[in-house]
Amino acid sequence: MNSILSLIEKDSKLKLNKFIKGITILFTIIILSLIITTITFLFSRSVSDLRYLSIYCREGLLVLMNFIPVFILMAFVYLISNRLWISFIVNSFVFVTMSLVNKFKLTYRDDPFTFMDLKLFKESLIMAEKYSLGLSPKVIIMIVGLFIIALLLRKFFDLKVNSFKVRTIFIVLLCIITYIIFNGFYFDSKIYAEVGDKSTINIWIQSQQFQSKGFIYPFIYSATYSKEVELEGYDEERAIKDLNQYEYTNIPEGEKVNIIAIMLEAYNDFSEFENLELGIDVYKNYHELQKESIHGKLVTNIFAGGTIDTERAFLTGYYTHPKYYRKTNSFVWYLNEQGYKTEAMHPITGSFYNRRNVNNYLGFSEFEHFDNKYKEVQSEYLWDKDFFDYIIEGHENSKNNGESYFNFSVTYQNHGPYSSEKYTEEQFLKKQTGYDDANYNIINNYLHGINETDKAIKELVDYFRSEDEPTIIVLFGDHNPWLGTDNSGYKMLDINLDLSDIQGFKNYYQTPYLIWANDTARKTLNKEFVGEGNTISPNFLMTELFDYIGWEGNEYMQYVSNLKEKLDVNHEIFFKENGEYKNKSEIENKEAWTDFLNVQHYYSLNFKE
Repeated sequence: MNSILSLIEKDSKLKLNKFIKGITILFTIIILSLIITTITFLFSRSVSDLRYLSIYCREGLLVLMNFIPVFILMAFVYLISNRLWISFIVNSFVFVTMSLVNKFKLTYRDDPFTFMDLKLFKESLIMAEKYSLGLSPKVIIMIVGLFIIALLLRKFFDLKVNSFKVRTIFIVLLCIITYIIFNGFYFDSKIYAEVGDKSTINIWIQSQQFQSKGFIYPFIYSATYSKEVELEGYDEERAIKDLNQYEYTNIPEGEKVNIIAIMLEAYNDFSEFENLELGIDVYKNYHELQKESIHGKLVTNIFAGGTIDTERAFLTGYYTHPKYYRKTNSFVWYLNEQGYKTEAMHPITGSFYNRRNVNNYLGFSEFEHFDNKYKEVQSEYLWDKDFFDYIIEGHENSKNNGESYFNFSVTYQNHGPYSSEKYTEEQFLKKQTGYDDANYNIINNYLHGINETDKAIKELVDYFRSEDEPTIIVLFGDHNPWLGTDNSGYKMLDINLDLSDIQGFKNYYQTPYLIWANDTARKTLNKEFVGEGNTISPNFLMTELFDYIGWEGNEYMQYVSNLKEKLDVNHEIFFKENGEYKNKSEIENKEAWTDFLNVQHYYSLNFKE
């Protein structure tokens, strides 16, 4: 009897010891995972600041979403190797290295390390050669500290699970749990949008959104937008064959002219709406300029926002856009090849829409923005009058270097929302009975900015009017302005925005464009540059310019020009074919449109060195 009790007692102690051992292993893995997670928090921003660490730690869900991947990998490596120190070394190498890369990218490019970057390992190594990536003394001390922890684990915490069967069971369970977690929570857009402190960031800048959530969680979530959208029925061989019908053509000798392209923020000509009466002619100079220009309409794909769609359509000729995470074929690259100096400008931070990186991928040799230039001039964004002076400066620099110049500038003045408070006594919009004060003020404040833009346009054109260098100026609006919640301002003005109606569709999406040339450019190209231009989509605007001048461009530009002859407006709601607006299902050139999407997909994803 005593021997039986002794065996039971011995068995109970053995089970208790195994349980305590298991709890100790689990607790140790949790502690080690928290150490690594904390380090990644410290490198989640370009500036290591304990203040940000405290902000991260205030939000339990955010900590958990960053901690779980570390814990899972730590447990997985431990169960395979049966060594805590090996598990810690592997996790430290993976997550600390990645978070350091993230910090370097944010420091030098304001661009976080994302899942997409794993596809660009070769490009990353080339980029890294341009920067000084030395480790600071604090980082070196941290790395040494991690190695010391690993050595202590090896010497004093050599805890093992001796049963291979038990380890195998836990590995299988861990895989199942991992699948459940990552198949749900980690790629849930609602959860991703909720976590992270918004008070310390600009919510419109993607890189700052990323930083507000730590590093590990947003890195994993970035896999959701790292994959290019697959085109149904994509045929690469056919795309190559279609492009090979055309031959790359240089700009004819003696015909190079400077091109200044300016995308005006939220710019439209409201004087064209019947039910609106201006108290002050805020389009006076623009209308005068139209008389000596080619002028027409763009049918954009966006309304009151989404600037980047019009911008990149103009620069590339694309209807839909790739991810722009590496060098991408564009009209800018063609102008580079033709010996132009290509420069982009924007008076706000270059981080908006990741322009500081994407503009480089599109071929711009330089990009001036608030962060690298204009903040030295003034603390707030430049109004058009002052901003346009830098376009002239860029032209002068290029002229002094004997280079042809292509400038693409995006303005910020007139960006909404516009205040519903009364800021001026001037009635840019003539006030009428029935106008409510809030909506009137929104529109009047918007038109005040347009009035200032009108004056700035005149000053810019007058400068180039007297220039001996042949120069073309292209002006266009990116989209219509936001005029109150639920388009209340448009409703007050009785402007039809019914998208089922063609006129309502035009009112909603149309903006003006204008192509002006100074006398030297007119003589150089033997063109008048006067008359009404076609109504086109933004991805046809550059080819519209080239076609008028008589430049053929590269193979893709010629292909796009050919499509423009058949379908010069392409939009999800209406296409324009032979001057008539139609639903997509009604167009005759369906095959031409399908072929274009196929060619565009190929060309946008296969950069031509």
